[in-house]
Amino acid sequence: MAGKKKMTYAALTKELETSALRKIYVLMGHEEYLISYLRGKIYAQALAPGCESMDAVVYDLDKKISNLNREDLLADIATPAFISPYKLVHIKQSGVFNRALGSDTLAEWTGILERVGEGTVLLFEERQGEDERAVRIDHKLLNVIEGLDGAVVRLDFQSENELLNWIGAQFSFNKLNITKEAALSLISRYESSMSMIQQALNIIFLYAQNQELSSIDLDLVDFLCRQDLSGTIFDLTDALAAGNIDRALDYLDRLLDRREAPLAILAMISNLYRRLLIAKELKTSTAIIESGITGSSFYANKLLQQARSFSLEQLEEMVEACFQCDLLIKAGEMKDQDALVVLLIQMSNTAGKRR
Repeated sequence: MAGKKKMTYAALTKELETSALRKIYVLMGHEEYLISYLRGKIYAQALAPGCESMDAVVYDLDKKISNLNREDLLADIATPAFISPYKLVHIKQSGVFNRALGSDTLAEWTGILERVGEGTVLLFEERQGEDERAVRIDHKLLNVIEGLDGAVVRLDFQSENELLNWIGAQFSFNKLNITKEAALSLISRYESSMSMIQQALNIIFLYAQNQELSSIDLDLVDFLCRQDLSGTIFDLTDALAAGNIDRALDYLDRLLDRREAPLAILAMISNLYRRLLIAKELKTSTAIIESGITGSSFYANKLLQQARSFSLEQLEEMVEACFQCDLLIKAGEMKDQDALVVLLIQMSNTAGKRR
């Protein structure tokens, strides 16, 4: 099992199916579904059924390394399992990889890691928030772990193509077909979250089995899955572009009927128009993806298509209108729902101006 390079999800999955466990694992990144899957594989190989309470110890530190009792940790990594093949010591959200370590702290951690006993597995689980900066791959403690033949795996959000392949593989396994449009809609409405998409797929598979279906299309996804709020905001914007204020207000009513908070609706509208402005300036889906505002070609093309309905000046005016609406609400000068209605009327008037 020698090798100092950071592993991929696929490589570690294969290794866990064919090899003995390593002493140290670090699972880190933004994609909770993949982290949970690999954690489950490690638990299943390390522990005998029903022995988790005896042979596993969990330290949940909430990214506060000061919460860790080092004496307890040293005792746990030196104590063998009672019944299971391995003793499992699981450190969750230590936060130790999110900061630079001084020489003394690095030496202390190196000493701890070197004392992990035979038959013991030390598992670090470091989930990162969506807006949280990724851990540096050259972090000194990660280098130490790799030097001790530990496995370091970064598990970040999957690309659109990776998600399409993953969804397609699940449908093939269940002997079903799904249209690309429906698969892309799943990715969009669940914001590329594999955990959320998996929950939706479980519902789809059960329904398809019950109804003896062989293929899934967008209409069925719309019927079975949560509403695509981004799609509703796009529809609202289409209505504004067409000068149909009544239809735009109808979409607003639908969102309010679903108990979406007015400020959240405003944030979605404002966010979309900022992205439309960027799309108008960048002009191609490739440039939009490279800008970082989306990783989805499906969403990038939707932005481009809708941006064509407005001039650059109109989009700038609409973004400013969203900003002013937010100020009015937060200053208490207008009720939130009334402010949204006024905003849509104002934006409809802007869209109706000669471009």
